[in-house]
Amino acid sequence: MNETAPSHSTDNLAHNLLLPTILFAALGGMSWAVRGSSGYGGSSGCIFAGVLWGAAWWFISRDPSGVQSRRYTSGWIVLALAAGIGWSGGRGWMQWSNFFEGHLMTNYSKGEFVPISPAYGFLWLFIAGVPWAGIGACALAWCGSKRPVPIWQWVIRIACGVGGFYLAREIFDHLPQVFLPLYHSISDKYQDLETNPNLGRLIRDNRHAIEHLGVYLGFLSFEVWRRDWKNVVLILTVGLVNGLGWGICQNWKWAHDVWPGANFNFWRCWESSGGISIGVAYGLAYFLVNRPLSDEERLDESEPTTNTHPNLERFGLYLGLIYGLGLSIKNGLKGWANIYIGNEDYWERQFSYVIWPLMVIALVVLAIHIWRHRLPSKYSGDVFPHASWLIWLTLIVQNILAQIITGPIFGEKASWNEMAFNIYYLILFILSGVVIHHYQFVKSAMKREERIEST
Repeated sequence: MNETAPSHSTDNLAHNLLLPTILFAALGGMSWAVRGSSGYGGSSGCIFAGVLWGAAWWFISRDPSGVQSRRYTSGWIVLALAAGIGWSGGRGWMQWSNFFEGHLMTNYSKGEFVPISPAYGFLWLFIAGVPWAGIGACALAWCGSKRPVPIWQWVIRIACGVGGFYLAREIFDHLPQVFLPLYHSISDKYQDLETNPNLGRLIRDNRHAIEHLGVYLGFLSFEVWRRDWKNVVLILTVGLVNGLGWGICQNWKWAHDVWPGANFNFWRCWESSGGISIGVAYGLAYFLVNRPLSDEERLDESEPTTNTHPNLERFGLYLGLIYGLGLSIKNGLKGWANIYIGNEDYWERQFSYVIWPLMVIALVVLAIHIWRHRLPSKYSGDVFPHASWLIWLTLIVQNILAQIITGPIFGEKASWNEMAFNIYYLILFILSGVVIHHYQFVKSAMKREERIEST
């Protein structure tokens, strides 16, 4: 049976909700699990995931023509999600997982804790999950504002985020009893952090979570003030859905009760499910705000459907890919060396000496290429004729890195636990590859239709 490409303006659940959600969830299941693996962790692992989500969103939403049918299609989306989600990852969550077992750890090494309601686990994973995914959504929203944003409004936009950060910090520091669990009943322990080191880590993690929530709410408030309601829906959907998803996942602390005695890496399972939650959040947001524009929206001159700066957008896309893939490759090679050779800090330095200069050289070369092959403003053709090559490059590179840092799978130290994740990543790669291929087919069919119409 011949496959028929749906019209790019068809507003159907499969093409605008189901397939994007499957794609983003599959990418999140792999990339967020890698986040906690050798060579990654923290911001570096979140950049790994962010560049993959950004490239996927950009590719599936963009039409192969100068006029776009959807709102959020800019090449800057790759950099926005890589940087936004990457910055959000500069904090921890280890102290909250024990809440689900009814333990507020005071000194983990000595097994000391005080009883606490498991509800605190849901609360703090929700608070953490909202901005962890939501700040990336804020940056994504900047790539598709309904009306042009003049410089003075950009100043206000950034000030809202920075102001939200410092306001949240001030509130936290002045009202610790609101943000520190059982503060009044164990205030003596909070005052003696040397004896209760886990409480010091809890203070740090809670403060960072509240600061990031302040950034998220600050950026959101700007979009509300500007009455850009699609941006508001995008930011709220990603934040709230992921906050609920992380709370439901519970750091997989329930796994040992479901499979008693099982020797498996349940923490990485939690990481993977956390990435799936973020992917589902972005898939739902894609459906709500990035469906093809209606005729009424197209008649609205403020809806951005034509790119007036195609060369700047090309540079933005390459900047995002070089930034995200370059750092991912550096950290992946470091992680591989740490598994099979050892001395991670040494390899961090060695690979930095090579990868960073190569990233700069690649960016300069691409900038020169763009300058020498400039496109006119409001270019009516396909700004990214090789888009499919770029998404496949990103997908394949990230999956190769996922495979090489999951191990060892051979030799005396081989582990079935690690092999299970290698197989899992391969399944997710096949799943995401099928979805990407579908969109690639659709875009090729659109190009053929345009050529036929033009002749």
